[in-house]
Amino acid sequence: MAEPNPDKLPKSRPTARFKLLAVLLGVAPFVALEIGLRLLGIGAADSAADPFAGFGSNIPVFEREGATWRTSDKRMPFLPQQSFAADKPANGFRAFCFGGSTVHGRPYEADTAFPKWLELELQATLPNRAVEIINCGGVSYASYRIVPMLREALAYEPDLIVVATGHNEFLEDRTYHSLKSRSSTRSWIDNLGERIRAVQVGRRLLRKQPASDQSGNPDRDGDFETRLDTENGYASYHRDADWHTRVMEQFQEAMETMVRLCQEKGVPLILVNLGSNVRDCPPFKSEHRADLTSIDELRWNEGFDRADAAERSGDLETALAAYREAAKIDDQHALLHWRIARCLDRLGRPDDAKAHYLRAKDEDICPLRMFDRQYQLQAKLAAESGATLVDARAALESQSPNGIPGHDWYLDHVHPTIGGHQEIARATAVKLRDSGLLPEQTTWNVDARRDAYAAHFARLGPVYLGNGRRRLEWLEGWANRNQLLKETLPVDARGYLHAGFRYLDFGETTKAKAASKQALEMDPGLQTALDAREEQLHDQGRRVDLQ
Repeated sequence: MAEPNPDKLPKSRPTARFKLLAVLLGVAPFVALEIGLRLLGIGAADSAADPFAGFGSNIPVFEREGATWRTSDKRMPFLPQQSFAADKPANGFRAFCFGGSTVHGRPYEADTAFPKWLELELQATLPNRAVEIINCGGVSYASYRIVPMLREALAYEPDLIVVATGHNEFLEDRTYHSLKSRSSTRSWIDNLGERIRAVQVGRRLLRKQPASDQSGNPDRDGDFETRLDTENGYASYHRDADWHTRVMEQFQEAMETMVRLCQEKGVPLILVNLGSNVRDCPPFKSEHRADLTSIDELRWNEGFDRADAAERSGDLETALAAYREAAKIDDQHALLHWRIARCLDRLGRPDDAKAHYLRAKDEDICPLRMFDRQYQLQAKLAAESGATLVDARAALESQSPNGIPGHDWYLDHVHPTIGGHQEIARATAVKLRDSGLLPEQTTWNVDARRDAYAAHFARLGPVYLGNGRRRLEWLEGWANRNQLLKETLPVDARGYLHAGFRYLDFGETTKAKAASKQALEMDPGLQTALDAREEQLHDQGRRVDLQ
């Protein structure tokens, strides 16, 4: 028999076992790297920013810790630290409150935000229920960031969802279309990658890391950047109707999604219409209309300067006439409307003044306060969906002189005073009872509420109000308030009175007394308003003597 030719023998093929071994040998270095990173504690997701802007499922709001759910460390410092029972009590009432820095409690902390006062109110008026009000207010969070958070919260057996949002919609110059339109497979792959330590380390090595947070905010995480956090952020805001339209569409989409999610789970929803400071807050940035010619701009500036000089001299009628002549040339300049409003306000024409204050807010090129069409949208959504609407804006306007809120109820452009938060909490509790969502509420008399508020303040300590002042100073720098410093200074008796109220909200009693004294010297008739504020502070749990 002839010997077989080796070259003509069939070649053996790799076995399945051999193929598997080759694959394992190929991935072994990556597995070893992953194990090593985990053993060394490197690349943990807790220290990473959320690259999916809140649209990924990799950044939970809460993490299980024994018998408790608590706010995830990776959500700090944007969300306040909160906790609630993993096993909901049989008699429990659990609500989650979502929104931006107002819900968070800025410039203070969550201890004086309206969710905390609502919790105290319901604990007192629902003695047979175990009340848990969880604050999910995210600093600088707009509505699109709230949607995935709310979806998660619906898994924790809530009895109520509260949403108070709208002021932060224009903070980021992104539309997130590519993130929101991802397929479920792409989302799964992206989220898996976020759990791999090597991916986390690689991202940090490749991306540009800020050397430090230059904003001056002691609580700011440099990985989450709004337009105002960037060096040219303020300058980047310009009149842009198309961008406004896209952002408003996104806001409507987010609000409608939140309503739908609550409806699908059968969880009652409260929408809170937040208000803003229009009387003591000039617009952040003003621009002329795009088609204004250089000649007309010169004429406008000359008229504005004449009006400014007349207003400073106290000739308000002449100033008003000159401002209105400028408006005939260009009526889209936000500061012009605010100046007209201030003159009308001082002349005792509050209805006309309020209309121009609101126009100034809505013409603001750097819109850090809700537009009126956002209020209208939320009211329409509530009416069509059956959601409950709490009109916090109207509640604070009703307690402001002539219905125009300023520093009497707002610390800055949007953040309510502590008393303002208490008013929002009480309005929410009343709505819960009157709408039938919590009909078993008992009444909480004024003395008992005052004592509970005072006890709560005592637990906060002596530096609490001062820390709020420190954060507000950062916030005003962040929003370039120095650009219009002279506009924020008091020009009349009411302005000095409200400046005194604002000093009190930060515990600066000496400055408050000086401002109040100046107000009374200019208008002794304000003594009644001063006495009323002292009584309000007493009801808020604080004893202050302004005399």
